Amino acid sequence: MTTLTRKKNKLTWHDVLRSVQMLSPQDQRRLRDELAKSAGVYLARPTGHAAAIRRGRRLAKTIQAELAAASMDSLDETMTRLRGQSWSS
Repeated sequence: MTTLTRKKNKLTWHDVLRSVQMLSPQDQRRLRDELAKSAGVYLARPTGHAAAIRRGRRLAKTIQAELAAASMDSLDETMTRLRGQSWSS
């Protein structure tokens, strides 16, 4: 018998790192290259201030809603849809 809990799973940066590591080396390079094109994007450890934590939680809810609404296409399909044919050429 399986016991289900109502506890929501929270996505951590460790989870994101593990997910990226599961990608093929080619897709990892392509993802890295796409991220490098985005100016001003970086990861930083959040401050412990209450206002920063509240803002982070609001942003996380927004991202979770976007991910829930997104289709689960492959990386190629998603990048082609978002950026056009230049991704695959």
